[in-house]
Amino acid sequence: MSGRTSTNAEPPAVPRKRLEFAAKARRDIEAIESYYLEEAGEKLAGQAVDAILTQAEKIAALDLKFRPGIRAGTRECVMTRFPYTLIYLSKAREVFILRVLHQRAEYFNRIKTAKRPS
Repeated sequence: MSGRTSTNAEPPAVPRKRLEFAAKARRDIEAIESYYLEEAGEKLAGQAVDAILTQAEKIAALDLKFRPGIRAGTRECVMTRFPYTLIYLSKAREVFILRVLHQRAEYFNRIKTAKRPS
């Protein structure tokens, strides 16, 4: 051992997971883009789609773990600038975006099937 230490040592890189979108998630994003195009214009539509795609890429690249989802095995990333939640599965080598839903969607009104007090 030389006794020298490196002050420029970088932490080991986390391998990036592959990012995939389910057909429903792709349709969700297309519907979001259409809504913003009609209601707010091209610039905001582009910003909304970019924000969603960027967040999905961050989840995969950084292996981010957001809150457990309503459905077993899923996770939910609640976005802040736009009112959407990315519902995804995180596997060993892949992040699979299942849906991109508005935060007021009926999906979120469902009660988790947990033990209830008698």
